[in-house]
Amino acid sequence: MTNQAFSIETSRYQAGLAVADGQGFRFFSAHPLFSSLDGRHFNSVAAVEKAARRRENEARHVGRRQDSRGQVFRSWGVKADAVA
Repeated sequence: MTNQAFSIETSRYQAGLAVADGQGFRFFSAHPLFSSLDGRHFNSVAAVEKAARRRENEARHVGRRQDSRGQVFRSWGVKADAVA
């Protein structure tokens, strides 16, 4: 049996490897950001990539908030009520 492994990358990170296990793919993280996905089973490489992108996007939006007009402010930056 030949093992297949695919490198999973997002726009910013080398997320890890998707290794074929006979019934799909198991993910092994290479970066701490993706440790919540480590060891999880996926039906396809595309499903692994999608989960990694989703995790990256979730992490990217931490520390940001949106005011009622839809403007995004970082929590350490300008306060929404300080903008005229």
